[in-house]
Amino acid sequence: MGHGNSNKLYITHAEHAGDFGQHSASTGHKAKQQVPHARAQTPFDCCALSFQPFEHPVCARNKDGTGFVFDLVNIIPWLKQHNNTNPITKEPLSPNDLIKLNYSRKQTGEIHDPISFKPFSEHSHIVAIATTGNVYIAESIKGGKDLLEDKKFKKSDVITLQNPHGLPSESPLTGAANMAMAAKEEKPKVAAKAGTEAKKAVPWNISPYSTGAPGASLTSTSVDPHAQSSKLLWDEEELMFEDMSNPPKGKGKEKDVGKRRAYVRVVTSLGGSLNLELYCEKAPKTCYNFLMLAKAGKYDNCLFHRLVPGFMVQTGDPTGTGAGGESYWGTPFRDEYDMKGAAKHDSRGILAMANKGAATNGSQWYITFKATPNLDNKHTVFGKLVGGDDVLNALEKLPRKDGTERPAKPVRITEIIIYQDPFEAYKTRLAKKLARRAEAEAGDDSAKIAERKTGDDINWFGVKVGKSELSSAGTAVGAGIGKYLGAKRQLDEGVPTDVAVDESKKKRRLGFGNFEGW
Repeated sequence: MGHGNSNKLYITHAEHAGDFGQHSASTGHKAKQQVPHARAQTPFDCCALSFQPFEHPVCARNKDGTGFVFDLVNIIPWLKQHNNTNPITKEPLSPNDLIKLNYSRKQTGEIHDPISFKPFSEHSHIVAIATTGNVYIAESIKGGKDLLEDKKFKKSDVITLQNPHGLPSESPLTGAANMAMAAKEEKPKVAAKAGTEAKKAVPWNISPYSTGAPGASLTSTSVDPHAQSSKLLWDEEELMFEDMSNPPKGKGKEKDVGKRRAYVRVVTSLGGSLNLELYCEKAPKTCYNFLMLAKAGKYDNCLFHRLVPGFMVQTGDPTGTGAGGESYWGTPFRDEYDMKGAAKHDSRGILAMANKGAATNGSQWYITFKATPNLDNKHTVFGKLVGGDDVLNALEKLPRKDGTERPAKPVRITEIIIYQDPFEAYKTRLAKKLARRAEAEAGDDSAKIAERKTGDDINWFGVKVGKSELSSAGTAVGAGIGKYLGAKRQLDEGVPTDVAVDESKKKRRLGFGNFEGW
């Protein structure tokens, strides 16, 4: 039946109740715990912070008209501990901004709509009125009046607590539609020229693959309609990393590795500096993360917080504890030790990323005091020491605190000076390339408009388009059928000047005459 790897013509018990069917009564006990997907939402009767049924519901209103329901006993301690920050949107939220919600319950404790008495479910469109705090199903507030309080409210007072029939605003399927609608509203109404349409600019990083939005909108009522196909866009940074890792083609260009590497100087408080060469062609994303953090000043005043003589010295944590530090993107990024031609821990002075496991790279890095092949395929090597051996020796000889790996004397990074950045060179080349492409496209459009072939302005009657049509006798053609058939063929450029015309011969009459008398 096509379930799993079975080719039998019937569904077996294992397929029906196991990993593929999931129809057994004990599935919930045996099934693996799965991470909630992007469309997963908090149950309507639970706190969005504790995921437990609420007893004192309050609402935190968002800018887009939606809201999250919290329990008062959970959200107040959170706001005090996290400096009045919304736990979901990360936007400022003070206790005064919370709106108390009034739910209507039956004697059994089931929440229902106070007007239609319909019980709430995961399929209900639930809204709340900001002025009164009463919670309804959306169908019960169409009159613009809170029927429980007998008060009118504005459209802006309606807070959507749950809407299963619409994707969230940040969804990639609705985001394109929202942007298109906003652009359509802001676009000034200008009368378009007849027969011409503005050509849409095609992004340079467009891919041959579709977003799948038209198909999703066709098969799902929860997705906004998409009538036109849309293409996915490649990530610009990933294209830059791919270009950096692939050597340029041409005679002698493969050997010019120096242009695809970065050179930086790490100034320390010991009075010396560590000169580093970054392998941007072997670990492009790791090198880009290091350079961007250095430009942002994240490494300034960082401690060398871990020292193991004969092994390595580690730094890059702004907190100085060894447990902090984020990447340039704010989230851990992938390892690059499995790339083609990846560098190894094969000598002293190797520069590599510190991590807590696979794909957990952040901002911390270390320099080895000797070859450490046991770290290969565990940590990404992205550079080496090319100058400042005396500073590295001084770091290795620093005394440590008893029972710890922390240096007894605090040594910090004063600043990081970047002398060569191949990523900036790539961005400059890309900007020039896009500018030339835009100029070429503008030139092609203007050339098409300016280029006019001989005879383009003459119709098949021999009359120039846009000029008044005259009859063969020189008089104006009437409004009858003669205005189509009585036009004289005009050939301004068709007769050579060196050919003599015999005036004695009778001129041939062209056209069908004037049919105005019909």
